[in-house]
Amino acid sequence: MTAMAGRERAAILVTSLPGSATRRELERQVANGERHRKDYLEVAQLLGADVIDHDFVTTSGSRLGRFLAKRIGVPMGQVAEAFRRRSEYDHVLAWSDRLGLPLALLYKLMRWKGDLVLLSVDVSAPQKACFLRWFRVHTRLRAIITPSSHQVAIAGRLGVPTEKLILDPHGVDTEFWRPQGDPVENTICTVGWEARDYPTLLEAVRGLGVQVEAAVGTMVFSGGEVARDRLDTAERHLLPDLTPLKGTQGYRLYQQSVGKLEGAPPENVVWRQQLSPLELRVLYGRSRFVVIPLYDVEFDAGATAILEAMAMGKAVVVTKARGQRDLIRDGQEGIYVPPGDAPALRAACEHLLAHPEEAARMGRLARARAESEFALDDYAARIAAVVGRG
Repeated sequence: MTAMAGRERAAILVTSLPGSATRRELERQVANGERHRKDYLEVAQLLGADVIDHDFVTTSGSRLGRFLAKRIGVPMGQVAEAFRRRSEYDHVLAWSDRLGLPLALLYKLMRWKGDLVLLSVDVSAPQKACFLRWFRVHTRLRAIITPSSHQVAIAGRLGVPTEKLILDPHGVDTEFWRPQGDPVENTICTVGWEARDYPTLLEAVRGLGVQVEAAVGTMVFSGGEVARDRLDTAERHLLPDLTPLKGTQGYRLYQQSVGKLEGAPPENVVWRQQLSPLELRVLYGRSRFVVIPLYDVEFDAGATAILEAMAMGKAVVVTKARGQRDLIRDGQEGIYVPPGDAPALRAACEHLLAHPEEAARMGRLARARAESEFALDDYAARIAAVVGRG
């Protein structure tokens, strides 16, 4: 698929905060082989779309957009900028609930009938659900794309017509995230911060005969800016400063997890901060398998790390949270465990450690499925096709 023909123009709104890499910087890193391709940039390229992020608002935005971004918050500035420019675009894709739902409300209040598609992750939170239940903003949304079957069901209960709901799991750059031939060590890893149930993981792996490396980070910061040494839990300043994300469910769960990490961590656990994509690829490569412990949340927490691990040819042990049930098949690409069940999590890890041939078999299946079902090029083409057919 190529950029849309004729005069049609598109815009993509993406969650972006101060400290996030700009579109130009991301493209430079990709060109230099330093990181994986970003999904929304691949869609933007196919559509020939503008990307309305923090950098766009602060450098090219209107006085109103810049003012709102500075005084109220970047998302409000982005929404205002997209609405001010609404007549310039034939198609708008909002890559976030916190951007797309308020924009749809503005469309409805101002009786604007522009073409708007929402890529939604979580409409279950009360502050988001009200947009659908009470304000019925779906009447100004042509489609809602979500990666979670659970979220599809929730959106339906909130009144969104079935024909507007599209289930499409995330994509992963299988060219960057691929086995590099790294020697596998006596290590397992866990990756990410959002909705991660690290207290249960620490209980499960205490005394387990394997090194556990936890790469904790967030998209808000670029790699290399935070210390990566072993984390002493008494030195909380080594944890990422996620205050820009205050008010989100992910932030609340993160603070809940941090609050439970009292005392010294198990001796076999090492915490690493803000690994670059290249460093993270090495960590995946030398790990026997990957563990993603989750709280029982409604959204598909952990999807990015799960797909990266699958593309790297690794089996995945993952909590079967309500919102995370669509990426692996139990016993094939990995193992599901119940939420908050440390004994079950430990048993799954012990099983794969004792049966490395089974972990390798699952890893091969995971890589094959990542290529056949979750490849980034195919995912971007599907999203662009939904947006462009308006």
